[in-house]
Amino acid sequence: IEPLVALARDGTAVQKENAAAALWDLSFNNADNQVAIARAGGIEPLVALVRDGTNAQKEKAAGALRNLAVNNADNQVAIVDAGGIEPLVALVRDGTAAQKQEAAGALWNLAFDNADNQVAIANAGGIEPLVALVCDGTAAQKERAAGALANLAANADNQVAIANAGGIEPLVALARDGTAVQKENAAAALWDLSFNNADNQVAIARAGGIEPLVA
Repeated sequence: IEPLVALARDGTAVQKENAAAALWDLSFNNADNQVAIARAGGIEPLVALVRDGTNAQKEKAAGALRNLAVNNADNQVAIVDAGGIEPLVALVRDGTAAQKQEAAGALWNLAFDNADNQVAIANAGGIEPLVALVCDGTAAQKERAAGALANLAANADNQVAIANAGGIEPLVALARDGTAVQKENAAAALWDLSFNNADNQVAIARAGGIEPLVA
């Protein structure tokens, strides 16, 4: 892991890309490797690649950050402390299709059960591009963006912001017509959006949201 982190930080362009890809793979569904990569200083160079890398480097580094943030509270904090939220939001908004997919997944995981990150993602402008992906993204983009919005909606201000960004209608559409995972994530988002928010409860009903949730 240490030499891969060194290449991600100091290698040639191709070495950085390949090292980011290797860290992406090593961190997939492996809690020990998630910890080891962070301890080896891997988060900072991955954030740097998301911010300033080539298109391929950005995609692979965003995928690595997505995996590193899964069910790891320390890595969630470390990614944010390294300045990771703003470049990930930028990728969700302006990246390639693959970059948008991986960055949305990273924001999904960063927002999970982390109130500070939920606020930070919203403050970085993350809600609008996530709603846009739910509306018009690929199947994988919709799935991950809906998951991110579900986690962000645990915050009361974010509940309002998601509704104001036009998020309710496309989430209802996903809950009705999406894939199994899209339906699950959209239903979770609508659940969180409606929690203790009377305006959203009415808006979800008016958007036709009750029928697909009951079904």
